[in-house]
Amino acid sequence: MAALASLAAAGAIIGVPAYGAPHRSASAAAYGAQQCADPYPAYRDPANPLTLKLSPTAGDPLAGASFFVDGPRHGSAAGEIARLLGIDSGTPTGHPLAHFSDSESWVAFKHYVDRRLSHMHNRGLAYRIRMLEKIASEPEPQRVSAYSAGGSPNGIFAQTQKLFCHNFTADPGTIPIINTYFLHATLHGCPTASQIAAYTPKFEAQIDALAAATARRPVVFLLELDAIGSSACITRHGLMPAWEGLLRYEATTLGALPHALVYLEGGYSDANNAAYAARILNASGVGQVAGFYTNGTHLNWTINEIHYGEQISKLTHGAHFIVNTALNGRGPKLNRHPSTQGIEDLCNPPGRGLGPRPTTSTGYSNVDAFLWAIVPGNSSGTCGGGPPGGVFWAARAVGLASRANGRLGPHFPSRPY
Repeated sequence: MAALASLAAAGAIIGVPAYGAPHRSASAAAYGAQQCADPYPAYRDPANPLTLKLSPTAGDPLAGASFFVDGPRHGSAAGEIARLLGIDSGTPTGHPLAHFSDSESWVAFKHYVDRRLSHMHNRGLAYRIRMLEKIASEPEPQRVSAYSAGGSPNGIFAQTQKLFCHNFTADPGTIPIINTYFLHATLHGCPTASQIAAYTPKFEAQIDALAAATARRPVVFLLELDAIGSSACITRHGLMPAWEGLLRYEATTLGALPHALVYLEGGYSDANNAAYAARILNASGVGQVAGFYTNGTHLNWTINEIHYGEQISKLTHGAHFIVNTALNGRGPKLNRHPSTQGIEDLCNPPGRGLGPRPTTSTGYSNVDAFLWAIVPGNSSGTCGGGPPGGVFWAARAVGLASRANGRLGPHFPSRPY
């Protein structure tokens, strides 16, 4: 599998099939049939890998891309709006949207929401809905992880197929964003050498299944949240080469797909040294993929992440990068005792706000996009009265949206939205 992926990657560079039909068919057969058609070509156009209608600007493969916006059936904020309006997918109300289909788009649903709001006299409810719209109207990343459908390779294949063949029909023709979370989810931050070795075969099978299910479909992958950002313990135990091997396998396998753009997690400016991150990225294959992304689980100011990313870029032969701006419109909430508490409060910190909206027009040549790498409003734990981690918390989402600000940093103009 690894050898075939390497050959496929080489093919992508010279314009021959990047993910040949025999390999794809054999891979898919191991997990089950594809659930829907895959009409995209097996050839990768290096100038337009996502097969965009208008070729992107030279040097930025994301330029001009329209990213997937989820509908009320699966979208976190859109679904919450439906519940606030009493339109639960499991509770018939007589309205045709009572039973949402996978293909029900946010745009179509918003027309209905606007009509309802125009006749609404409950100002508090209307306000909450308008705040949630700030999140529902933006691209929502999807996660494939060690927890997806039980985490087996067959489960990973089925979950990924569900995304492409069902969920993504809510916004056809757009580019989905998928983040992955296998390593820390399974190895829990500070594994032993034997734990890494024992997990490696399963990890590779999980990534193979993800690749087989994606096949030739266009997608942006943001790989392995916190993989470098939370790797200090791995380095202290001398296990970084093994960790880099896992990252390299994931990056090169998914990067070999003909229409996938892969960005490796690159840490965060308020906790990592740029030289440290660059060294790991180089060893993990960043030169063979689209680049890296920063601030994945942090709330640091966008401009600080840009400066950090530029330092890494210089040390990775000019690699491009993405900055996660989901929660950093008010910057981070700094802890009083960073040596023991960590620099930032990362567990549902109060007073935070949505950051700059997702865009590929960043104004910085090496920054391919500002994207929301996580879903704003998802709880980061039970602290502060929140639900379990990963559960959408409507009250927090409304608060984040009410404090939304697109400014890049504390010394930049305020841009509330």
